[in-house]
Amino acid sequence: MPYEQLFRWAFGVGKSIINNERYDREKGVDLLKKLIFAVRAEETPGRFLEKLSELLTEYKTNTSISADINMHPELFSREWHADSFYYMKSAILTGLLNALGSER
Repeated sequence: MPYEQLFRWAFGVGKSIINNERYDREKGVDLLKKLIFAVRAEETPGRFLEKLSELLTEYKTNTSISADINMHPELFSREWHADSFYYMKSAILTGLLNALGSER
């Protein structure tokens, strides 16, 4: 799997969270920071994906947030081991972090 796809997906997710019309940009930044802090600490593929999907589901289904986001299907189409997991995690975190630091 090209890790660039995961980076682009994560960047888009981050921008969707920040630029949601249901709340101001500051709340979006806070929500994205919460997501980054929650997933960066997870050191196993299962826990990382569980925490990521848990928070994205909350952001999508919570009526006060209702972010237009989805999970990337490639995340669940293979087993993640050793280096591939760390590359995947790095691509996602980098995409989220770049969304946090980018302009509108």
